[in-house]
Amino acid sequence: MTTRLDLSVRRHEGASVTVLAGELDKLSSPRLRDVLVTQLDAGVGNLILDVTALRFCDSTGLWTMLEVQRRASAAGGCLRLAGVHGILERILTVTGLASAFSLDPDVPASLRAVTPEAPEATPSVTPAVPDAEAPRSGAPSAQGAEPSPSAVPSAPDAEPSSDPG
Repeated sequence: MTTRLDLSVRRHEGASVTVLAGELDKLSSPRLRDVLVTQLDAGVGNLILDVTALRFCDSTGLWTMLEVQRRASAAGGCLRLAGVHGILERILTVTGLASAFSLDPDVPASLRAVTPEAPEATPSVTPAVPDAEAPRSGAPSAQGAEPSPSAVPSAPDAEPSSDPG
């Protein structure tokens, strides 16, 4: 009996994605293990398995994923499973091992989880700038009044705070 498992690896910043298509069992698990361990040995700490096209997984396949998860974790990384469904989802649920892995709905969600946020995606304080400029757009002039702290934006109609701290 020949087991068919197609593997492809794509490198991303901060992670690699290994796409599994077919059946993961006693015959194909050693190949998956070799591919994943090679990535860990090459310094890729965050591994993502895209299991969307996985049709079957037995206990040997599950054990292989657990072994690689432990190795990745020991190296400061992780193994995430993307697109879990069908037989693999059932096995993980029945065995209680779903909590042993980070499960994501798809590869983009897995990549977001392991890739540092882009600078433009981080929250910024720039929304306070329009509020600080609000008096220019029709509010009475504040000439002669004490300046309010620029770090605390206030509504144009708000009274100045008397709180000293």
